[in-house]
Amino acid sequence: MRIAVIGGGAAGLMAACRLTDAGADVTLFEKGDRVGRKLSITGKGRCNLTNRADARTVMDNVTTNPKFLFAALNAFPPDAVMTYFEETLGVPLKVERGSRVFPQSDKASDIVRALQTHAEKGGCRFVRARVTALKAENGRFVSLEADGKILRFDAAILAAGGCSYPATGSDGQGYDLAKALGHGVVPPKPSLVPLETTGELHKALMGLSLKNTRLTLTDKTTGKTLYSDMGEMLFTHFGLSGPMVLSASAHIREMQKNRYEILIDLKPALDEQTLDRRLLSDFEKYSNRDLINALSDLLPAKMIPAIVSVSGIDPHKKVRDITKAERRSLLEKIKELRFTVKGFRPIEEAIVTSGGIRTDEITPSTMESRLVKGLYFAGEIIDVDAYTGGFNLQIAFMTAALAASAIGKLMKAGEGGEASKDEKKDGRKMKKIINIAIDGPSGAGKSSLAKGLAKRYGLIYVDTGALYRTVGLYASRCGIPLDRIAEICAHLDKLKVGLGYESGEQHVYLFDEDVTGLIRTPEISMYASAVSAQPAVRAFLLETQRKLAREHSVVMDGRDIGTVILPDANVKIFLVADERKRAERRCKELLEKGVETTVEEVLADMKKRDANDRGRETAPAVPAKDAVLLDNSSISLEETIEAAAAIVEEKLK
Repeated sequence: MRIAVIGGGAAGLMAACRLTDAGADVTLFEKGDRVGRKLSITGKGRCNLTNRADARTVMDNVTTNPKFLFAALNAFPPDAVMTYFEETLGVPLKVERGSRVFPQSDKASDIVRALQTHAEKGGCRFVRARVTALKAENGRFVSLEADGKILRFDAAILAAGGCSYPATGSDGQGYDLAKALGHGVVPPKPSLVPLETTGELHKALMGLSLKNTRLTLTDKTTGKTLYSDMGEMLFTHFGLSGPMVLSASAHIREMQKNRYEILIDLKPALDEQTLDRRLLSDFEKYSNRDLINALSDLLPAKMIPAIVSVSGIDPHKKVRDITKAERRSLLEKIKELRFTVKGFRPIEEAIVTSGGIRTDEITPSTMESRLVKGLYFAGEIIDVDAYTGGFNLQIAFMTAALAASAIGKLMKAGEGGEASKDEKKDGRKMKKIINIAIDGPSGAGKSSLAKGLAKRYGLIYVDTGALYRTVGLYASRCGIPLDRIAEICAHLDKLKVGLGYESGEQHVYLFDEDVTGLIRTPEISMYASAVSAQPAVRAFLLETQRKLAREHSVVMDGRDIGTVILPDANVKIFLVADERKRAERRCKELLEKGVETTVEEVLADMKKRDANDRGRETAPAVPAKDAVLLDNSSISLEETIEAAAAIVEEKLK
């Protein structure tokens, strides 16, 4: 039998592997430049591929249509998924806290590579093409249209994903393909997504990560508790994020502004009486201090001003003068810090999509369409979703395996029939890697251009400057002054910097903290310039950048990408722009992010940085000999992208 798999994500790759195991003639269609893009960024690039849990625990963690998955779970439970990856695909695994399963290497790319390699060895053809139509005759799937060509197959598995992370290929197109064949689609909405909250408190706490905290989500219209758990969370510029917040979002079925409230217990291990005794003990210890300086034994430093503020107590009131009523107010805020939910973050930022193909139109024992014989569904495109912890990838793998198994049984029974041999297509996968280097001085618009080109051509955008900014942030936090910046080199052996991609946007992590929003201040800019001049720091980050470029088609921006990082890049563009124009752009960006500054201040800082960057001994900011200079002083971003695209297309023909 000739089988088409539509979509090269987790479900599509697993379906291809299981089908080739069964001896099918498989062609996988992926519209992006490579398979597994979304899979490669899961778990912050580590890939939490399943959860080593029993069937009941898995079902308890499925928030939408769990009963529909009983057959799939029975056919390919978590232990079977682990065995398949370890014994068949050769990927050693490990089990971490919460029974979450990861590759021992902590590299999601190992999972993607193993699936792709196994499918290729089994004879699967990978075709880079967008499937634009599925056709059926007399209630049976007969062909698909890809890049204007009609191709006949005996069956197809539609595994095109949902709407989350559209830059990875999950753009909702699969819904349209199914709708054209008569399938109903439950309107998609974000699930496992950060939440926006009202007020300003979250902004004061932005960047603070909490562990061992209890979060409770309540519906204020009914008074019911929808979700409660202990774990980790994060305050952001828009509201709340982190594992517990993402799980809580899955319980909000009908978003209404101000309807939902989140209560955070900062000390869940202490009941109110015990916490009160603790406060009394601390107050006695620091009786002569101002309240703002007396809570460091109890709360994180960044949390103290916020808690004191919402408690209504004068922060400079002496601890010895705090009344019982004031202490009670303080205790209440520590045990129930309240946030009103304003809305979901955009679906593009969601980990998974809730909604999709109606489950009552799919046979749960085979994943075959009840409307079109020979058409199967797998993964996120189906109206099922779950909590974080590996359960959503478990759903992807087990629905794909069940669909492949059902097709395998048809093959053994001799049903189906081979499609016309003269319609077979040589789908050898494109292996060529394309690297584009964007260089230029500070504020020239490098990152905006790089993001635009990455989006235009479906490449990964890598902001290498963010890596140096993150090292600079660490140096700042360590208290290393700029005039002794070389001291950072002694810290590199314990420093951990990582990259992740969400909704097509790069996020940078210092240890496990997302510091993307913290590294764009003028102070950190100066630190970034200083640490980037240290050879040890550059060596520390160099291999990270080159490895990305060896394995993926990327657009990188910085000040020495074309000269040092990627000297063999296919295309090198060096932006040149007037200093004042650059300062005006950067000032606007900083003001939009809430950083108070002026054009003159930014210009002075920029001139100093330009001089440092051009004159440094290690990797000075100068154009590569084969770079194309592009002056974008007086043109818009859109015009800059068009001009750069013309250069790219001329270079690559």
